[in-house]
Amino acid sequence: MAAAVTIKLALLLILSITTPHQVLAAQQQHTINVQSLLSSEMCSSEPAAPDSDNPSSRTPGAGSTHQIVRRACVQTGDHKTTLSDHYAVVLRRDHHRVRSIYRRLAGPQSTMTTIPARLGLPFHSLEYVVTIGIGTPPQNFTVLFDTGSDLTWVKCTPCAAGSCNAQEEPLFDPKNSTTYADIPCDAPECRIGGFQETSCGVNGSCAYTAPPATGVVFGCSDNITTPFQNTGVAGLLGLGRGNSSILSQTWRTGDGDGVFSYCLPPRASSTGYLTFGAAPQPSNLTFTPLKTAADPLPSSVYVVNLSSISVNGAAVPVPAAAISAATVIDSGTVITHMPAAAYYPLRDEFRRHMGNYTMLPEGSAGRLDTCYDVTGHDVLTVPPVAFEFGGGARIDVDASGILYVAGASGAAVACLAFVPTDSVDLMVIGNMQQRTYNVVFDVAGGRVGFAPNGC
Repeated sequence: MAAAVTIKLALLLILSITTPHQVLAAQQQHTINVQSLLSSEMCSSEPAAPDSDNPSSRTPGAGSTHQIVRRACVQTGDHKTTLSDHYAVVLRRDHHRVRSIYRRLAGPQSTMTTIPARLGLPFHSLEYVVTIGIGTPPQNFTVLFDTGSDLTWVKCTPCAAGSCNAQEEPLFDPKNSTTYADIPCDAPECRIGGFQETSCGVNGSCAYTAPPATGVVFGCSDNITTPFQNTGVAGLLGLGRGNSSILSQTWRTGDGDGVFSYCLPPRASSTGYLTFGAAPQPSNLTFTPLKTAADPLPSSVYVVNLSSISVNGAAVPVPAAAISAATVIDSGTVITHMPAAAYYPLRDEFRRHMGNYTMLPEGSAGRLDTCYDVTGHDVLTVPPVAFEFGGGARIDVDASGILYVAGASGAAVACLAFVPTDSVDLMVIGNMQQRTYNVVFDVAGGRVGFAPNGC
């Protein structure tokens, strides 16, 4: 998610990571429990109990796997929140994020690290969070983890009232870390921000104005504007391909091997994982090549070739120009954004299989134009949706990632979780469509892999 932030770049000698399925066949119909997808369920403040039967909650012998949780909650407070408001919040944040990605488009030994995670429901979003420790001794913070940003940053003191939104945890206090140091303006680290604008800040320290900012070297933010104003997270863990990401910094120093993977859980009551390092590969893992900067392509985001889209097992007739659009695999965008020439054939084929449900007038949920009144339905039957990539890699979208279901005032509405964009050469596959998959980012090997039944 792109956010306008002003930060002071800092060098942290120790950035500690605090340690402590189902996929249906393409020809089958999905049966969805509506209640399990409603936002009202996700607004509970109770943490999810550990799943002793879930192998992703245990640390394997050969690699380290960390729990991750999805945060998805729209608070109504004392005022009435309409369904249109609910959808608008998600789409507004996605819109800014995809615009940011579009602007960016114009050998070491493996070191495993385990991150414990906690349920992210208090943060009012549909993205994913982990908890990291920064400083010596560590100060713990819950942050988004984002494959579309290079930044790792947290909000720091001092942060004047009105400059930083409220968060669940205290701000990072540099004075309480024995390994914190400001980066001077003339240091090489002040020039690794990629697309960020740099300036010389207070007391001659390196400052960045983003989106996104740069973040071991990490970002210390004292000024936040939308869309982070609406969340209670402490910051962001940048997993992009740019020079200033944690992945790149640890790879350069020999502390990492240029590989990480995750599985995004399908609902608030389940957990997934984030793994740094080359974990053992499941037999059903298939890879697609990453596009490289020589093509030329952006240096930060993960771009692959999409070869086809199918609905209910049948290929959707998408024009070659739309299929050949740069396809970004992104953990921070919620729903999939695609060229109109690809979206409308997918939408029309999906609608054709949804004749048993009452479709709402277009405009009922903003840009989500394929919505159904599912009030009173305990389950829904929907056609499967699948993406196939170059090299044969494939995502059969989990049932939880096909429809975005929301409830308000006793009603329940389910909308197709895809939207058209004005861009003809960019597609962003959001986190909803990646749910339950083991997604492996092998930057060193120049590839991205997908395996079903990851969590």
